[in-house]
Amino acid sequence: MSYSYFHTPQFLSTSLHIMTSFEIPVHILGVYMILSETPEAMKSVKWSMFNMHFWCMSLDLTISLLTTPFILFPTIAGYPMGLLEWFGVDVPTQAYFGVSMFAVAGIAVLGIFENRFFVLMAENTIWKYIRIPFFVINYLACLLFFIPPYLDIPNQDMARKIVLKVFHKDVLK
Repeated sequence: MSYSYFHTPQFLSTSLHIMTSFEIPVHILGVYMILSETPEAMKSVKWSMFNMHFWCMSLDLTISLLTTPFILFPTIAGYPMGLLEWFGVDVPTQAYFGVSMFAVAGIAVLGIFENRFFVLMAENTIWKYIRIPFFVINYLACLLFFIPPYLDIPNQDMARKIVLKVFHKDVLK
């Protein structure tokens, strides 16, 4: 099997960091548009939109800048190459951070739909008392659901040997 520069961790890292240089100004523009230019008719959804934008922006920066994961399919293995690696944050903590960001971004998207449901259909129902605990429980679940696998990571020596047999040396660190 032949490998090119496009298969290397350096290509992934470089391309994600270049993308980050374009993403940050777009994210800042998005924050400005949501906070300053949201029309009065959309006032009821403004903070839900900002919440979703914030968490999706955080997820985007986590992947493209902070962790920059290089995934080795089909083994479902990989290693980080981002700023957190550079600052010495261990791999399990980076994995926990990344997985939690995906979950929190999902709940933020759910928040947009819930806001529309609440404003259009449920403002004067029992849902107005349940909605805050509903989101508190969901956000807590996002932060807690990955703790058991994080605390019980199996020995990686055997898996590392298998990955080394499958992949070309240029793909690995």
